[in-house]
Amino acid sequence: MNRGPLCDNFIACLEAFKPARYAATRSLALYSASIALSDYEVLTQSQQICIHYGATSGQMYETVLQSYLFLGFPRMLTAAERLAQDGLAPVDGRMSARVEDNSMGDWLGRGRALCHRVYDSNYDALKSRVEAMAPEIFLWMELEGYGKVLSRPGLDIVDRELAIVSCLIMENRPAQLHSHLRGAINVGAPHELVRHVVSDLNPVIADADESTVGILRRLELV
Repeated sequence: MNRGPLCDNFIACLEAFKPARYAATRSLALYSASIALSDYEVLTQSQQICIHYGATSGQMYETVLQSYLFLGFPRMLTAAERLAQDGLAPVDGRMSARVEDNSMGDWLGRGRALCHRVYDSNYDALKSRVEAMAPEIFLWMELEGYGKVLSRPGLDIVDRELAIVSCLIMENRPAQLHSHLRGAINVGAPHELVRHVVSDLNPVIADADESTVGILRRLELV
């Protein structure tokens, strides 16, 4: 990868990372952010931070798997390759890939329930807005996003939401960032923890788009 300011700023995040509280969750969020860069050295350093602060290989594996929903398959594959090369891809995670005949029904039921939890009172408005654009997209959100992926065991939903928040900050996706910041709170993330996860990315946020910074300011996170 040709390293640029974003990569340099993120390396500054890694070098400054010395969490006193919520260490494992915050390290996983930082690891999720590193996937956006697709840089082997950065991924390795982020993996080492996770291990140092008590995150498990299974949690890291789940963080990689969910990243394609927000970062796409190419970057997920790069992170998965790095994790496997370092012997951190758990066998039990790979075995869970089997799809049974009733999997889709289970995914949709779990996905709909989780989507309700994440969006809470905004669920109906989200459904109406997305279905007005393309009904298939909302179905896929619940079936694949929230059902097949985000409802998997192996990573707590608070950890999942905060990992999503971190990669959305890296990607400058203000609308989705706003939704998942609120989603993290809705599923039980303490406000203090959310603030820590955001502050861990301060060197990146300093150069973020104004729309992203604006969301964080309105929610009093910067």
